[in-house]
Amino acid sequence: MILNVKISFVNGWFSYRNIKIFTDDNFCTSINANGNHSIEIPDDTKEILFQLGAIYPYKTAVSLTSIDYNEGKVFVGLSLNHRGMLLSLYDSLKSNYLQSKMLSIEEYLVFDKNINQKDLIILKNLKSSLLLFLISLIILIFSVVQQNNDLAPFAFLIGLTSLITSLVYYNEKTVERNTYKVRIISSVMLFVLSIYFLDNSYLFLHWIILIFTILLVFFFIENLRNNENTNLKDA
Repeated sequence: MILNVKISFVNGWFSYRNIKIFTDDNFCTSINANGNHSIEIPDDTKEILFQLGAIYPYKTAVSLTSIDYNEGKVFVGLSLNHRGMLLSLYDSLKSNYLQSKMLSIEEYLVFDKNINQKDLIILKNLKSSLLLFLISLIILIFSVVQQNNDLAPFAFLIGLTSLITSLVYYNEKTVERNTYKVRIISSVMLFVLSIYFLDNSYLFLHWIILIFTILLVFFFIENLRNNENTNLKDA
């Protein structure tokens, strides 16, 4: 029986590493963690295990069916459970970071193309970007005004980083879904935290930041729902 393996790791990660292949818990061979590979395995193999790394290795396995035995060929795609750069460290700590999938010959041919497609959303309006910019600007200005507040520099950093994020999304209409989620949720949490860093001595400043932040959450949810509805219509 011939095992065909196609490896598609995001950004070419682990490309200089080896992946060990086990058939029914018996070591079979090692392959480079990139490209396509064809390996001969025993005809009576029931399970194929892939292992990346030696210390706390990533493992994933596929089970063979009667159809595979009849055809004499098995097609497997290996990928990483990668949800964007911001979550890459967290994802790499999970046991299912290395993933395997049984494929048809048609799926095998386009596996590397499909796996690298990003889940993108279209920002159909600038409401969330403008509101993000406004909140960041308010925090930035009042962190400078409150010279006697020892915690104001922390608020200044929050305002500055969020301001940069707002400018990024103002210029980009198409963004990666997971990155967009993480950045907006992080900004919301930082805005709430900034209330602690700023004095509330300027026209209900805390309430203004809080109300605008809640409004930002609604705009954020609206953007996600609009894209989900668009995907349903396209389907």
